[in-house]
Amino acid sequence: MKKHLRRALLLLLAAIMLACTLSSVCASAEEEELKYMAYNFYSDPDLSDTSRKFDSFMIDFLSDKDTQVTYWSLANFGMDLKSQKTMKTYPGIWGYGAYAGLQHTSRKVGILAFWEAAYKKDGKEEKLTATRIYPKGSSNFGGEGEGTNCIMPYDWSSNKWYRMLLHCWEDAETGTTFAGMWIYDVEANKWTLFSYFDTHLYESYFTGGFSQFMENFSGGDVKTNCNVERTCQLKNMYVYDHVKKDWISLPTTKLSYGDGNPQTEGQRKFGAHSFGATEEYFWGSTGGKVEDQEAYDAASTKYAYHTITQPDKPTFGEPAVRKMYLGKNIRWELTDTSTPQLKYEVKIVDLEGKTVFEQTSTRPHERSIKLPEGLPEAIKGSVTITDVFGGTVTSEISTDAYLEATGQLPEESPSEQTPTADPSADQPQDENEGKSPVLPIAIGAVVAAIVLAAGITVAVVLIKKGKKS
Repeated sequence: MKKHLRRALLLLLAAIMLACTLSSVCASAEEEELKYMAYNFYSDPDLSDTSRKFDSFMIDFLSDKDTQVTYWSLANFGMDLKSQKTMKTYPGIWGYGAYAGLQHTSRKVGILAFWEAAYKKDGKEEKLTATRIYPKGSSNFGGEGEGTNCIMPYDWSSNKWYRMLLHCWEDAETGTTFAGMWIYDVEANKWTLFSYFDTHLYESYFTGGFSQFMENFSGGDVKTNCNVERTCQLKNMYVYDHVKKDWISLPTTKLSYGDGNPQTEGQRKFGAHSFGATEEYFWGSTGGKVEDQEAYDAASTKYAYHTITQPDKPTFGEPAVRKMYLGKNIRWELTDTSTPQLKYEVKIVDLEGKTVFEQTSTRPHERSIKLPEGLPEAIKGSVTITDVFGGTVTSEISTDAYLEATGQLPEESPSEQTPTADPSADQPQDENEGKSPVLPIAIGAVVAAIVLAAGITVAVVLIKKGKKS
């Protein structure tokens, strides 16, 4: 009996090993069959009512799928190179394309990138690359052209609307054109400054088609390639026209799909693809099994123009200061729901109303200025914030000495006061809040390995017991 039991256990173990081998072979065959990437989805807004010269671009985005190895490019654009000062400083300059959007790899990130420009100097070709001002650091890239970028965690969620804003402006300190990106969580009513760069160009602005695309940028995994659906919804596209000095609605776009001109066999695109629009938004979907790809593609609509309903002008909130501090420096905090700061003007006056210090800056991330030594003790400070949409707010703060001299009796410490601009705010703004990477944890794989090891151990022990019997 024990002999038969031993033989049965050995046969069972062999059967398990054979099943695992066959399963692995089948999985490999499935991966081979589905190794290709999904098609690209494209959107090309109608810019016919614009000057094609822009200071700002804005778009709302949502995906109801949480699919990895996907890039949602929300804007593809360029920088103008035709001002006299730019052409004189960089003779024969060309290039300077750019792109921005959201991506999901093993984590969720935002992207703002600028390809380098080239120009001639003393008969030699020189390169001009944008410099990242915020956050500090340098991220050069190569491959599909060369340039510099900011790829940074932004923990966006599926089934939620987000707004991306691109804006360019002349920096008060350098006189060159800066360009930046903000992301707005519509549900939370909160703006986040993502990044901004010094382009080193003069009197420049955005150009190009401001197109969008959704891309499955890597194949080879049945969980992330053409077998898996990925989606995109877009609405509220607006530009601020550099010439007309006004916001212009972009309710019409050309939707299409494509294979992205694959250069190798491994870059071929397969799977389902569709696009369209509701009254409220444009949408695109790629990925999903197709029985006969050739017949499916032949019967598919290649492109179509769609128009949605949206207001002629976008709506904005207002800039709001929560708290200020005045001492060796002057510092301020914006409320959680404040629109993004672009420019600030600080002024310090003495008891006679004479200006003893003032400073203007167009660095959106700055919230504090060190004051020069030797200022009177009795001073009053003010900060005027101008947001990216042109809205302004002014808040004031005074030192104890100033309040004493003017006969004012504060109910709170005057060196740290809540301005009348927004007395209801109660939490400080953190522009990096929510920018934590999403780290995948392969719990299932670990558990499976433990279970398999335990099963093999039990089988070995039973066999040894059978031998001893």
